[in-house]
Amino acid sequence: MPRAFDITAVTDSIRLSPAGQGEVAFTISNALRAPVRARASVVPGPGARAEWFSIQGETERDFAPDGTQQLTVQVRVPPGTPPGRLTFHLLVVDVLNPDESYAEGPSTGFDVRAAPPPKKPFPWIWVALAAGIVLILGTVIGIVSSRGGDPELREPCPDGSCDKGLACTGQDGGVCLLAAGQACDGGALCYTGFCNRGGLCELPLGESCTSQADCKGPLKCTEVLGNRLCMLKPDAACERDSDCSSFFCRPDNKCNRDDGRCDANEECRSPSTCSPTKLCQLPNGAQCTRNEACLSSFCSTTCQPAPINFQCPAGCPPFSACSFGRCIPVSGATLNQDALIGAPRTRENIQQQQQLQLQLQQQQLQR
Repeated sequence: MPRAFDITAVTDSIRLSPAGQGEVAFTISNALRAPVRARASVVPGPGARAEWFSIQGETERDFAPDGTQQLTVQVRVPPGTPPGRLTFHLLVVDVLNPDESYAEGPSTGFDVRAAPPPKKPFPWIWVALAAGIVLILGTVIGIVSSRGGDPELREPCPDGSCDKGLACTGQDGGVCLLAAGQACDGGALCYTGFCNRGGLCELPLGESCTSQADCKGPLKCTEVLGNRLCMLKPDAACERDSDCSSFFCRPDNKCNRDDGRCDANEECRSPSTCSPTKLCQLPNGAQCTRNEACLSSFCSTTCQPAPINFQCPAGCPPFSACSFGRCIPVSGATLNQDALIGAPRTRENIQQQQQLQLQLQQQQLQR
Protein backbone atom coordinates (compact mmCIF):
# COMPACT_ATOMS: atom_id res chain seq x y z
CA MET A 1 0.00 0.00 0.00
CA PRO A 2 1.39 3.48 -0.86
CA ARG A 3 2.56 5.65 2.00
CA ALA A 4 -0.07 7.85 3.69
CA PHE A 5 2.16 10.68 4.93
CA ASP A 6 5.68 12.05 4.42
CA ILE A 7 7.39 12.96 7.70
CA THR A 8 10.69 14.87 7.89
CA ALA A 9 12.61 16.50 10.77
CA VAL A 10 14.98 19.46 10.69
CA THR A 11 17.54 17.44 12.64
CA ASP A 12 18.10 13.84 13.72
CA SER A 13 19.55 14.76 17.10
CA ILE A 14 18.34 17.08 19.90
CA ARG A 15 20.75 18.84 22.28
CA LEU A 16 19.02 18.87 25.68
CA SER A 17 19.46 21.84 28.01
CA PRO A 18 21.08 21.34 31.46
CA ALA A 19 17.52 21.02 32.78
CA GLY A 20 16.90 18.06 30.42
CA GLN A 21 14.63 19.93 28.00
CA GLY A 22 14.64 20.28 24.21
CA GLU A 23 12.42 20.30 21.15
CA VAL A 24 12.44 19.44 17.44
CA ALA A 25 10.18 20.42 14.55
CA PHE A 26 8.66 17.92 12.09
CA THR A 27 7.07 18.60 8.70
CA ILE A 28 4.10 16.34 7.82
CA SER A 29 2.79 16.14 4.25
CA ASN A 30 -0.44 14.43 3.14
CA ALA A 31 0.46 11.82 0.48
CA LEU A 32 -3.07 10.37 0.17
CA ARG A 33 -4.14 12.90 -2.51
CA ALA A 34 -7.42 13.43 -0.61
CA PRO A 35 -8.57 15.45 2.43
CA VAL A 36 -7.81 13.62 5.66
CA ARG A 37 -7.92 14.15 9.42
CA ALA A 38 -4.71 12.84 10.92
CA ARG A 39 -3.56 12.11 14.46
CA ALA A 40 0.09 12.42 15.55
CA SER A 41 1.70 10.67 18.51
CA VAL A 42 5.21 10.08 19.84
CA VAL A 43 6.61 6.54 19.99
CA PRO A 44 9.44 6.32 22.57
CA GLY A 45 12.47 4.17 21.82
CA PRO A 46 14.03 1.66 24.25
CA GLY A 47 14.59 3.22 27.66
CA ALA A 48 12.51 6.34 26.97
CA ARG A 49 9.12 7.05 28.62
CA ALA A 50 5.98 8.34 26.89
CA GLU A 51 5.36 10.96 29.60
CA TRP A 52 8.63 12.72 28.66
CA PHE A 53 7.18 13.85 25.31
CA SER A 54 4.48 16.36 24.39
CA ILE A 55 3.21 17.80 21.11
CA GLN A 56 2.62 21.54 20.84
CA GLY A 57 -0.90 22.41 19.72
CA GLU A 58 -3.49 19.92 18.47
CA THR A 59 -2.53 16.28 17.97
CA GLU A 60 -5.39 15.85 15.47
CA ARG A 61 -5.33 18.10 12.39
CA ASP A 62 -7.13 18.41 9.06
CA PHE A 63 -4.97 18.13 5.93
CA ALA A 64 -5.98 19.33 2.49
CA PRO A 65 -4.97 17.17 -0.51
CA ASP A 66 -1.17 17.48 -0.73
CA GLY A 67 -1.36 19.70 2.40
CA THR A 68 1.64 20.24 4.68
CA GLN A 69 1.79 21.22 8.34
CA GLN A 70 4.54 21.67 10.92
CA LEU A 71 4.47 20.04 14.34
CA THR A 72 6.85 20.50 17.28
CA VAL A 73 7.69 17.77 19.81
CA GLN A 74 8.98 18.86 23.23
CA VAL A 75 11.17 16.61 25.37
CA ARG A 76 11.45 16.92 29.17
CA VAL A 77 13.66 14.29 30.78
CA PRO A 78 13.20 14.20 34.59
CA PRO A 79 16.19 14.66 36.93
CA GLY A 80 17.84 11.41 38.00
CA THR A 81 17.35 9.65 34.67
CA PRO A 82 20.36 7.38 33.96
CA PRO A 83 22.67 8.87 31.31
CA GLY A 84 22.72 7.41 27.81
CA ARG A 85 21.58 7.80 24.20
CA LEU A 86 17.79 7.50 23.73
CA THR A 87 15.51 7.85 20.69
CA PHE A 88 11.91 8.37 19.63
CA HIS A 89 9.93 8.74 16.39
CA LEU A 90 6.67 10.30 15.26
CA LEU A 91 3.63 8.20 14.23
CA VAL A 92 0.91 9.81 12.08
CA VAL A 93 -2.32 7.93 11.31
CA ASP A 94 -5.53 8.56 9.40
CA VAL A 95 -8.16 8.98 12.16
CA LEU A 96 -10.79 7.11 10.11
CA ASN A 97 -8.48 4.32 8.93
CA PRO A 98 -5.54 4.08 11.36
CA ASP A 99 -4.67 0.45 10.61
CA GLU A 100 -4.26 0.99 6.87
CA SER A 101 -3.24 4.64 6.42
CA TYR A 102 -0.30 5.63 8.61
CA ALA A 103 3.40 6.56 8.49
CA GLU A 104 6.33 6.50 10.91
CA GLY A 105 8.84 9.35 10.94
CA PRO A 106 12.64 9.15 11.15
CA SER A 107 14.30 8.24 14.44
CA THR A 108 15.41 11.27 16.50
CA GLY A 109 18.01 10.87 19.23
CA PHE A 110 19.02 12.78 22.36
CA ASP A 111 21.71 12.29 25.01
CA VAL A 112 20.79 12.20 28.70
CA ARG A 113 23.70 13.52 30.72
CA ALA A 114 24.70 12.54 34.22
CA ALA A 115 23.40 14.94 36.88
CA PRO A 116 26.05 17.33 38.25
CA PRO A 117 27.28 16.66 41.79
CA PRO A 118 25.28 18.46 44.51
CA LYS A 119 26.53 21.89 45.45
CA LYS A 120 28.44 22.16 48.68
CA PRO A 121 26.82 24.28 51.40
CA PHE A 122 28.02 27.86 51.49
CA PRO A 123 30.89 28.23 54.02
CA TRP A 124 29.39 30.96 56.16
CA ILE A 125 32.62 31.27 58.11
CA TRP A 126 33.98 33.19 55.13
CA VAL A 127 31.61 36.03 55.97
CA ALA A 128 33.36 36.43 59.30
CA LEU A 129 36.66 36.70 57.46
CA ALA A 130 35.43 39.43 55.09
CA ALA A 131 37.23 42.17 56.99
CA GLY A 132 40.49 40.23 56.73
CA ILE A 133 40.03 39.72 52.98
CA VAL A 134 39.48 43.46 52.49
CA LEU A 135 42.70 44.11 54.39
CA ILE A 136 44.60 41.58 52.23
CA LEU A 137 43.28 43.11 49.01
CA GLY A 138 44.36 46.51 50.20
CA THR A 139 47.85 45.15 50.86
CA VAL A 140 48.00 43.57 47.38
CA ILE A 141 46.96 46.85 45.76
CA GLY A 142 49.63 48.64 47.75
CA ILE A 143 52.27 46.13 46.63
CA VAL A 144 51.23 46.46 42.99
CA SER A 145 51.31 50.25 43.24
CA SER A 146 54.75 50.26 44.85
CA ARG A 147 56.05 47.83 42.21
CA GLY A 148 55.16 50.32 39.48
CA GLY A 149 54.07 47.67 36.89
CA ASP A 150 50.61 46.70 35.65
CA PRO A 151 48.62 44.09 37.64
CA GLU A 152 49.16 40.44 36.70
CA LEU A 153 46.77 37.45 36.38
CA ARG A 154 43.98 37.47 39.01
CA GLU A 155 45.31 40.66 40.58
CA PRO A 156 42.99 43.66 41.13
CA CYS A 157 42.99 46.33 38.42
CA PRO A 158 41.43 49.43 40.04
CA ASP A 159 42.37 51.71 37.12
CA GLY A 160 41.22 49.23 34.42
CA SER A 161 44.71 48.31 33.13
CA CYS A 162 46.53 44.95 33.26
CA ASP A 163 49.85 43.42 32.23
CA LYS A 164 50.42 42.29 28.60
CA GLY A 165 48.07 39.51 27.45
CA LEU A 166 45.52 40.26 30.18
CA ALA A 167 42.24 42.18 30.34
CA CYS A 168 40.52 43.88 33.27
CA THR A 169 37.00 42.66 34.02
CA GLY A 170 35.78 46.25 34.51
CA GLN A 171 36.75 49.67 33.21
CA ASP A 172 36.59 51.16 36.70
CA GLY A 173 38.00 48.18 38.58
CA GLY A 174 37.96 44.38 38.71
CA VAL A 175 40.58 41.65 38.34
CA CYS A 176 42.96 40.75 35.51
CA LEU A 177 42.12 37.67 33.43
CA LEU A 178 43.54 36.18 30.23
CA ALA A 179 42.58 38.19 27.13
CA ALA A 180 41.02 36.66 24.01
CA GLY A 181 43.57 34.58 22.06
CA GLN A 182 45.73 33.77 25.10
CA ALA A 183 46.56 30.16 26.09
CA CYS A 184 44.34 28.71 28.84
CA ASP A 185 43.40 25.48 30.59
CA GLY A 186 39.97 26.52 31.82
CA GLY A 187 37.33 29.18 31.18
CA ALA A 188 37.59 30.55 34.75
CA LEU A 189 40.89 32.24 33.82
CA CYS A 190 39.54 33.80 30.60
CA TYR A 191 38.10 37.29 30.28
CA THR A 192 35.66 35.78 27.75
CA GLY A 193 34.59 33.07 30.21
CA PHE A 194 35.36 30.29 27.68
CA CYS A 195 38.50 28.25 26.84
CA ASN A 196 38.14 26.61 23.39
CA ARG A 197 39.18 23.13 22.27
CA GLY A 198 42.56 24.53 21.08
CA GLY A 199 43.37 25.80 24.58
CA LEU A 200 42.79 29.49 23.76
CA CYS A 201 40.46 32.04 25.38
CA GLU A 202 37.60 33.02 23.05
CA LEU A 203 33.92 33.92 23.05
CA PRO A 204 31.61 30.85 23.46
CA LEU A 205 30.47 30.97 19.83
CA GLY A 206 28.40 27.87 19.01
CA GLU A 207 27.96 26.87 22.67
CA SER A 208 24.53 25.73 23.89
CA CYS A 209 22.49 28.30 25.82
CA THR A 210 19.19 28.49 27.68
CA SER A 211 18.97 32.30 27.88
CA GLN A 212 20.82 35.43 26.74
CA ALA A 213 22.75 35.40 30.04
CA ASP A 214 24.74 32.38 28.74
CA CYS A 215 26.10 34.32 25.72
CA LYS A 216 28.87 36.87 26.32
CA GLY A 217 29.71 40.10 24.47
CA PRO A 218 28.54 40.25 20.83
CA LEU A 219 26.71 36.90 21.04
CA LYS A 220 22.96 36.19 21.00
CA CYS A 221 21.12 33.06 22.21
CA THR A 222 19.59 31.86 18.92
CA GLU A 223 17.13 29.12 17.93
CA VAL A 224 18.98 26.68 15.60
CA LEU A 225 17.26 23.51 14.33
CA GLY A 226 15.54 22.70 17.62
CA ASN A 227 18.50 23.80 19.78
CA ARG A 228 19.61 27.16 21.19
CA LEU A 229 23.19 28.29 20.50
CA CYS A 230 25.32 31.40 21.09
CA MET A 231 25.64 33.12 17.68
CA LEU A 232 27.04 36.50 16.63
CA LYS A 233 24.65 39.46 16.71
CA PRO A 234 23.95 41.61 13.62
CA ASP A 235 26.91 43.79 12.47
CA ALA A 236 29.43 41.71 14.48
CA ALA A 237 32.57 40.67 12.56
CA CYS A 238 32.18 37.16 11.07
CA GLU A 239 34.00 34.60 8.93
CA ARG A 240 31.16 32.33 7.77
CA ASP A 241 27.36 32.16 7.66
CA SER A 242 27.26 29.63 10.50
CA ASP A 243 28.73 32.27 12.88
CA CYS A 244 25.71 34.60 12.70
CA SER A 245 22.28 34.66 14.36
CA SER A 246 20.92 35.56 10.89
CA PHE A 247 22.87 32.63 9.28
CA PHE A 248 24.22 35.24 6.78
CA CYS A 249 27.76 36.66 6.91
CA ARG A 250 27.71 39.49 4.35
CA PRO A 251 30.53 40.03 1.81
CA ASP A 252 31.87 42.82 4.07
CA ASN A 253 32.40 40.15 6.79
CA LYS A 254 29.70 41.53 9.05
CA CYS A 255 26.65 39.58 10.25
CA ASN A 256 23.43 40.56 8.48
CA ARG A 257 20.35 41.79 10.37
CA ASP A 258 18.36 38.88 11.81
CA ASP A 259 14.84 40.36 11.96
CA GLY A 260 13.96 39.01 8.48
CA ARG A 261 13.32 42.54 7.14
CA CYS A 262 14.95 44.17 4.15
CA ASP A 263 15.02 47.14 1.80
CA ALA A 264 16.93 45.39 -1.03
CA ASN A 265 17.84 41.87 -2.19
CA GLU A 266 21.42 42.35 -0.91
CA GLU A 267 20.04 42.20 2.66
CA CYS A 268 18.63 38.69 2.10
CA ARG A 269 20.53 35.42 2.12
CA SER A 270 20.30 33.70 -1.28
CA PRO A 271 17.99 32.26 -2.56
CA SER A 272 15.72 34.57 -0.50
CA THR A 273 14.83 37.91 -2.06
CA CYS A 274 13.27 41.08 -0.68
CA SER A 275 9.47 40.88 -1.06
CA PRO A 276 7.05 43.79 -1.65
CA THR A 277 6.31 43.71 2.10
CA LYS A 278 10.03 44.11 2.87
CA LEU A 279 10.62 40.56 4.13
CA CYS A 280 13.31 38.08 3.00
CA GLN A 281 11.23 35.25 1.49
CA LEU A 282 11.98 32.13 -0.56
CA PRO A 283 11.23 31.60 -4.28
CA ASN A 284 9.29 28.67 -5.75
CA GLY A 285 11.21 25.39 -5.53
CA ALA A 286 13.02 26.25 -2.27
CA GLN A 287 12.54 23.98 0.77
CA CYS A 288 10.16 25.39 3.36
CA THR A 289 8.03 24.54 6.40
CA ARG A 290 5.62 27.51 6.54
CA ASN A 291 3.51 29.40 4.01
CA GLU A 292 4.74 32.77 5.24
CA ALA A 293 8.35 31.88 4.36
CA CYS A 294 7.43 31.80 0.63
CA LEU A 295 7.05 34.67 -1.81
CA SER A 296 4.13 32.71 -3.28
CA SER A 297 2.37 32.41 0.13
CA PHE A 298 2.15 28.61 -0.24
CA CYS A 299 4.43 25.88 1.12
CA SER A 300 4.06 22.16 0.40
CA THR A 301 7.52 20.87 1.37
CA THR A 302 8.79 23.41 -1.20
CA CYS A 303 7.48 26.87 -2.12
CA GLN A 304 4.92 26.56 -4.91
CA PRO A 305 2.32 28.73 -6.72
CA ALA A 306 -0.52 29.34 -4.28
CA PRO A 307 -4.04 28.03 -4.90
CA ILE A 308 -6.70 30.76 -5.11
CA ASN A 309 -7.93 30.20 -1.55
CA PHE A 310 -4.39 30.69 -0.21
CA GLN A 311 -3.88 34.09 -1.88
CA CYS A 312 -4.39 37.60 -0.50
CA PRO A 313 -5.65 39.53 -3.55
CA ALA A 314 -5.36 42.97 -1.90
CA GLY A 315 -1.74 42.42 -0.87
CA CYS A 316 -0.33 42.68 2.64
CA PRO A 317 1.12 45.63 4.63
CA PRO A 318 4.89 45.95 5.31
CA PHE A 319 6.53 43.25 7.46
CA SER A 320 3.63 40.81 7.08
CA ALA A 321 2.99 37.79 4.84
CA CYS A 322 0.01 35.99 3.32
CA SER A 323 -0.88 32.60 4.83
CA PHE A 324 -4.14 30.69 4.24
CA GLY A 325 -5.61 33.80 2.59
CA ARG A 326 -4.91 36.32 5.38
CA CYS A 327 -2.07 38.68 6.26
CA ILE A 328 -0.12 37.86 9.41
CA PRO A 329 2.99 39.43 11.04
CA VAL A 330 6.15 37.35 10.59
CA SER A 331 9.12 37.03 12.93
CA GLY A 332 12.66 37.10 11.65
CA ALA A 333 13.37 33.82 13.46
CA THR A 334 10.74 32.05 11.33
CA LEU A 335 12.25 33.29 8.06
CA ASN A 336 15.82 32.56 9.19
CA GLN A 337 14.97 28.98 10.19
CA ASP A 338 13.35 28.22 6.83
CA ALA A 339 16.29 29.77 4.95
CA LEU A 340 18.64 27.53 6.99
CA ILE A 341 16.74 24.37 5.97
CA GLY A 342 17.80 24.97 2.36
CA ALA A 343 21.45 25.69 3.25
CA PRO A 344 23.09 22.25 3.78
CA ARG A 345 26.65 23.61 4.05
CA THR A 346 25.74 26.08 6.78
CA ARG A 347 23.76 23.39 8.65
CA GLU A 348 26.74 21.04 8.39
CA ASN A 349 29.13 23.71 9.79
CA ILE A 350 26.80 24.34 12.74
CA GLN A 351 26.41 20.63 13.47
CA GLN A 352 30.21 20.14 13.30
CA GLN A 353 30.68 22.99 15.79
CA GLN A 354 28.16 21.35 18.12
CA GLN A 355 29.95 17.98 17.91
CA LEU A 356 33.34 19.58 18.63
CA GLN A 357 31.92 21.51 21.58
CA LEU A 358 30.41 18.30 22.97
CA GLN A 359 33.77 16.51 22.62
CA LEU A 360 35.50 19.35 24.48
CA GLN A 361 32.95 19.20 27.31
CA GLN A 362 33.43 15.43 27.62
CA GLN A 363 37.23 15.88 27.75
CA GLN A 364 36.89 18.51 30.46
CA LEU A 365 34.61 16.22 32.50
CA GLN A 366 37.21 13.44 32.27
CA ARG A 367 40.00 15.65 33.67
